[in-house]
Amino acid sequence: MNTQQLIQAARAAESFGQIGRAEQLCRQVLFVDPKCVDALLLAGSIAARSNRVGEATALLRKALVEAPDSYDAVRWLAGLRMGLDGGEEAIELAQAAVRLRPKEPDPHVLLGMAYVAVQESRRAIPCFQEAVRLSPKMAGAYHNLGVAFQRDECKDEAIEAFQKALELAPGSVVTLLHLGTVYLTIEATDKAIECAQRAFELQPGSRGARRLLDDAQMTAVRSHNSDRHIREAIEQHPEASFPHALMGGRLQEQGKFDEAEEAILRSIELQRVQGFAYFQFAHNRKIKESDRPTLEQIEAVLQDPGLHPNDACYIHFALGKAYDDLKEYERAIGHLDKANTEGEVGTPEIEGGTPTYTSRVRAYRRLFTREFLERYQDIGFESDKPIFIFGMPRSGTTLLEQIISRHSTVGAAGEQLFWRDQRRRVVDLREGVLQVERLKSTGQKYLDLLSDLAPGSPHVTDKFPSNYVQLGLLQLLYPKAHFIHARRHPIDTALSVYMRPFLGVREFGNTKRKIVDSYKLYVETMEHWREVLPPGRFLEVDYELMVTRPDEMIRRVIAFCDLEWEDACLRPEEGDRRVITYSKWQVRQPVYTTSVARWRNYEPWLGTFGELFGMGTSREDVRAPVG
Repeated sequence: MNTQQLIQAARAAESFGQIGRAEQLCRQVLFVDPKCVDALLLAGSIAARSNRVGEATALLRKALVEAPDSYDAVRWLAGLRMGLDGGEEAIELAQAAVRLRPKEPDPHVLLGMAYVAVQESRRAIPCFQEAVRLSPKMAGAYHNLGVAFQRDECKDEAIEAFQKALELAPGSVVTLLHLGTVYLTIEATDKAIECAQRAFELQPGSRGARRLLDDAQMTAVRSHNSDRHIREAIEQHPEASFPHALMGGRLQEQGKFDEAEEAILRSIELQRVQGFAYFQFAHNRKIKESDRPTLEQIEAVLQDPGLHPNDACYIHFALGKAYDDLKEYERAIGHLDKANTEGEVGTPEIEGGTPTYTSRVRAYRRLFTREFLERYQDIGFESDKPIFIFGMPRSGTTLLEQIISRHSTVGAAGEQLFWRDQRRRVVDLREGVLQVERLKSTGQKYLDLLSDLAPGSPHVTDKFPSNYVQLGLLQLLYPKAHFIHARRHPIDTALSVYMRPFLGVREFGNTKRKIVDSYKLYVETMEHWREVLPPGRFLEVDYELMVTRPDEMIRRVIAFCDLEWEDACLRPEEGDRRVITYSKWQVRQPVYTTSVARWRNYEPWLGTFGELFGMGTSREDVRAPVG
């Protein structure tokens, strides 16, 4: 057989799945003619599909040397480099593919994917748009366009692209899950739940669909229309357990803890083998000795072979909290360790402490220098409506909001994800500039949002903890806003984060290592803002001082916000607003000190948390009794 016949035989063998035979024939050709492009391409593509990346890369590079205009060599090599550390090379190769075949959709998709791989979603969007223009029925291109819009926080455009992809490929589970996730970010929970249910129908047992459904149902509880969502669910499916557990959570938010417990117990009566209702039960009040029989029942559920990993995770969190209440700290930490390593209640897409998230936060710091802030200092609003409360989760942000919002002129917006979602649309980290016009319109939208959430209130609190990342941006937009930094002993903070499933929160991890890395990143970032923002720009409030010297500290906070003193601020537990964070029981109680120096109870089991000793601690060493 001559070389051409060997190549034809190799292609035929590959088409019939005879991969070994195809590779053998390619080797025969390359032994005779080491520069045969067809053999190099076929052998390289087979190696790539067999995940032999190094071998595939070497073969395809040789093919490209011999045939610089080989579209197949460029295409395969771009795909390989995209999956490794060769992001910029992948972009160059994909650009070459577009030049070689500009009127075909595939190379445009390839270039878009290369941009997405290096977090350049904005540059990916026109690539996918060109692909769907060239091939209007290309479902995959519409899906990728939706992903690019989603990552660039263009939610309406993402929804439209995903919907088009589903029109063309209605059986795509991955597109349904992406669409449902976008719906969640705009609190369109009904549509998110519908996406999850459709995904379940297409792929029973889908963990992604289960996760989306859990997230959607939790978000439904937090939305302003949550009563309607939950009551409709109970009316339509009175024997379903989960809506009753959700109603328990809704009643907890309103401070109706006795009614909440009735709803939670009803959920457990309807479905013994579950996790969420047990979690709600443990967090509805302080667990007492008289609850021992109930804890034994919960422990027994863990042994049920039909228990889903997510439910087991919720149960471990519940038992961790319960045994902490009972001062059985070794048992508590044992369950918390399992909760944070088993199941997926904590979001699997956590970014805190990972290279991508860390590099992005550090890029913000590099951009927002004192000189950069001076360059854009005239673009801000005159409004003093926002009161930003930020810091690490579980550092006292909820207590601060409850205190400040007791003032007659202050409304409470809770945790608004607005700037987390919008910052990438208005800040071009690659070019080092602000999209000024877009920033101004977005800044006005935020003020309108606060007005809608708290009609008639001259001032409105936003206590989203991670707003600390974008303090420079918020300073430019709202130079008259008030900034309050909530601080707490670093290990108490870390332990408190570790004790809760931070569902849907991307910034903070669910392992000790991730939490520690997130805390270190937070400390670095706050030190940067102290250096570049005007002196005294934000008030730093130590949780330990807030709970041990409340009168003094509360007066300082109210004065910092330029508010007239009102005695109601001394009684945050009497507030009637909804509390939708995990502090919903604590903030209904009088200010207490039992969470100060809590880490001492867990000193033998701190492990990685020990790295946080002396890092970012409160300025005064408060040694309150541990209770």
